[in-house]
Amino acid sequence: MLIQSDYHIHASFYRVKRETDDPGPTAAEQLAAARASGSVYVGVLEHCNASSKHPFYCLEELAKEYYSPGFPAENVFLGVEADLNDDGSDFCGTAGRKKLGLHYVIGSVHTSPAALSFDEYLALEHRCIVNALKYNSNVDIIGHPFGEGKRWVKSGDIEYWHWGLIPENYLEDILRFASETGKALEINRGDFDDPVYMDFLRKMRDANIIFEVGSDAHIPDSCVKAAVRTQKLDELGFKEENHWRIHR
Repeated sequence: MLIQSDYHIHASFYRVKRETDDPGPTAAEQLAAARASGSVYVGVLEHCNASSKHPFYCLEELAKEYYSPGFPAENVFLGVEADLNDDGSDFCGTAGRKKLGLHYVIGSVHTSPAALSFDEYLALEHRCIVNALKYNSNVDIIGHPFGEGKRWVKSGDIEYWHWGLIPENYLEDILRFASETGKALEINRGDFDDPVYMDFLRKMRDANIIFEVGSDAHIPDSCVKAAVRTQKLDELGFKEENHWRIHR
C-alpha cells in the first residue's frame, strides 16, 4: 500500500491579489485540509516565477509562517514551485532555496496560448524538463509534465487535449532522463481515462522511476485530489519504495 502524501499544496494566501479577491488559504489551513484528506506527509509551497502575483517577498512571508513557533511541522515540509527556464534553470535558484530554508523545489512549466502555438508549447515543455533533469541539481521534482495542455482547448487552438498529441520521443526522453538522474516525476493530473497517459504511468512503474503525488490544491477542498491519485497508483501497482520523500 502507498502511504498518501501531497507535496504540491499552495498556500495562496501569500500571493499578490486585488482587494476584492478571496484571501486564499494559509499554510496552516492547507495543512489541516491535507490531514483531513488522509495525507501523512505534506508539503506547502507557492509559485516562484515572473508573474507580478508571485514576487519573492511573498515566499518569505510563507516561510515565516512555516518557521514560526507553534507551527505543527512534523512530517510537513516547505517547498516552492519554481518555473523552469529554457535551459532547465529555475526561478528560485540555489540562493533563493537557501534564503527561504526550503526542503525541496518543484520545477514546472507555465505558459499560455497567448505566448506560444500548441506545437511550440509542447517543444518548450519538453526542452525545459529535459534540461532540468540533465543539468539542474536544485530541482527535486518535475511538476505536472504537460499539465498545461488543456489551456489550448480553452483557447480553441486544439479540439481536445489528450496525451497522444505529445510526440512519443518527448515522453521517452523524460522517462529516460528521470530514470538516469533519479529525480521525481509528479503525478498531478487526473487523465486516467487517457490510454497514452496510462501507458506513460506504466512505463514509470516498470522502470522504477521515482514519483511524487500532488493535488496542486489552491483551495482546501482540492486537497482530496491526492487521495484519488494515490489510490489509482496503488491499483496500478506503484511501489512505496519509489515514492519520493524528502530524504532522497
